[in-house]
Amino acid sequence: MTPNAQEWRRIWAMPLFGGIDREKAEAILREHGCTTCSFADGEVLMSPDVHQKRIGILLKGEATVTTPDPGKETLLRFLSPDEPFGIANLFLDTPFVSIIRAKGACKAFFLTEEAVRALLESDRIFLYRYLSFLSGRICYLNRKIGYLTAGTAERRLALYLSSYSLAEFSLNTSITSLSELLDIGRASLYRAFDKLCEDGLIEKDGRRIRIPDTEALLQAYQ
Repeated sequence: MTPNAQEWRRIWAMPLFGGIDREKAEAILREHGCTTCSFADGEVLMSPDVHQKRIGILLKGEATVTTPDPGKETLLRFLSPDEPFGIANLFLDTPFVSIIRAKGACKAFFLTEEAVRALLESDRIFLYRYLSFLSGRICYLNRKIGYLTAGTAERRLALYLSSYSLAEFSLNTSITSLSELLDIGRASLYRAFDKLCEDGLIEKDGRRIRIPDTEALLQAYQ
């Protein structure tokens, strides 16, 4: 299905497309068969078993990104609306390295390999945006490795919260999902929150988090 007018507006507002020639880009996307697709809860949007080389952008709903390990998948991150996924997929000689599943009903826009290559070749701004996004994903994965191998629950939580790079924000996930993401038990996660609050390193009100001094938070758990 082709994106509707509202969906096109959302697509063009995304950082990946900021500043590009929209009229030319839309013609390329239409020419090369880029479409939207809806998914039910638990359905796979992209995985090593899906051999299509394409990039997705979540337009509605949420999704999870996990490792494809049989028996024990590791939760890597959550996808929210307007987030691209599979961005490095086009240039892999091996199958896609993650499994992306719908978390509830969701809708995604898919860019074909031909469309992305045409945009990269015809629009230098898109090329820079694409490279910038890839650089950001590398930084994120480095942080992810950091808090998964950080040791204590408090240190994992401290590194995760600091990754928001904001003094005040709302957690975009539940405690259950966060415990899976950090690979620690719910009880340990609650205790870690309590410890960080007791030490004055964070303030917590429901999902609302305030970090008075991010540097102090990181130094406390070096």
